[in-house]
Amino acid sequence: MQRIFLTGASAGLGLATSRALVARGHEVWGTARDPAKLPHAPPHFHPVQLDLNEPPSIRDGFGRALQEAGHFDVLINNAGAGLFGPLEAFTDEEFQAQLATLLIGPFQLIRLALPSMRARNAGLLINISSLAGEFPVPFMTPYSLAKAALSALSEALALELAHTGIRVIDVRPGDYATQFQSSTRRIGAALAGAYAPGLERVWNTTARNMAAAPDPQQVAEAIVGLVEGRRGGPVVALGTAFQARIAPVLARLSPRGWVQWGQRQYYGLRRGR
Repeated sequence: MQRIFLTGASAGLGLATSRALVARGHEVWGTARDPAKLPHAPPHFHPVQLDLNEPPSIRDGFGRALQEAGHFDVLINNAGAGLFGPLEAFTDEEFQAQLATLLIGPFQLIRLALPSMRARNAGLLINISSLAGEFPVPFMTPYSLAKAALSALSEALALELAHTGIRVIDVRPGDYATQFQSSTRRIGAALAGAYAPGLERVWNTTARNMAAAPDPQQVAEAIVGLVEGRRGGPVVALGTAFQARIAPVLARLSPRGWVQWGQRQYYGLRRGR
């Protein structure tokens, strides 16, 4: 039985993961901004109110959970949120909120979790980044930027902790059939004409792909395997065979201009003169 702190447990990949973990008998402290959206007191699940955009909420939420748990064997930074629109449409506050949720908040939780893990010389840090870190999604630039940075953070931290018993794993999911698209807020309506027709083409392509994407239970089962030591590796890419295996290999072997050409074809974007 592992004691696990999991962010973003109210929906999507986080909800599927929390259910899979508690079904295996693990104790999960799962977070959400609104605790009412968390599962209602199932066995082995402990709801935690935590807002990744508010440092005091992070400290208080993690501190209360740690006091209750005694220690955490695993920290899973999973919570995510998306904004869709031209980069120039983002306000400073919107840009900073994306970084807070996707990068700065996870960093703060890692900093809170590491002291007790180092004291026990054991622990597992799982950061749920995204294949968007390798293949940036147009009109979701801050999201893609933060996910790429989270991947770099994971790999650098793994090297820093190489002399310890603490493992760091970067999980990079592709598209999965969650409510992420429907919960993504669109911004920059005033600039829609300036970015036509690409803006709508990217949105519609993403919507079609999400609707046809694999079941998020696949990610949940992979994470359970990582927690229980049946899977390993510093980087775990998940998704369809093309997204998770073929495309990354091709991208690493190809000039970056070819990769961008492929992404333009994928989204139906035309290059201007």
